[in-house]
Amino acid sequence: MKIVVIGVGNVLMGDDGFGVRVVEELRKINLPAEIYDCATLGLQILDYIEGKELCIIVDVVKMGGKPGELYVFDWDDVEFETSNPISLHDIGLVEALKFCSFAYRLPKIKVVGVEPQKIEFGIGLSKPVESAIPKAIKTVKEIVKQAMMTTPASDE
Repeated sequence: MKIVVIGVGNVLMGDDGFGVRVVEELRKINLPAEIYDCATLGLQILDYIEGKELCIIVDVVKMGGKPGELYVFDWDDVEFETSNPISLHDIGLVEALKFCSFAYRLPKIKVVGVEPQKIEFGIGLSKPVESAIPKAIKTVKEIVKQAMMTTPASDE
C-alpha cells in the first residue's frame, strides 16, 4: 500500500508547528510510509499525495476542545471553512484539496490533528501541544499498521 504522511504548519507561529514537529520524529522510526515536512506549502502538497492510497495529514485543528486534545478523522467527514481566493497564489491546504481535487487522483485522507493553545508569532509549542506529540506518533503508527493489515498483498 502506498502511504504518505504529511506534516503541515508554520514553526514560526507557535503551536502551528505541530505537524512539522511530529513528522520530524516520525522520520526517526521505521515506518512503511513516505514522510514529508510540507510546512506551509499549498498546491504543491497535491504532488506529494497524488497516486497514493492513503494520506495522513498531521496539523493543528481548531475544533473547540482543550489545548493538546488529539483528533483523528477522515477528511471527507468534516466540512472545513475555506476562503475564496481570487487567484491560486498562496492557496492553503484546505483550499487546495477542495478546489483542485478534480485535477488530481487523491487518496483517502485521514487527519491527525491537535487543538492549539496559541497560534501567534513565536517559536516553540505550548506545553499541552508539545505533550501531544507522542500520542500523535502512536496514532499515526496505528493508522499505518491498520492500513497495511487491511490491504491484500499485491503480486507486483
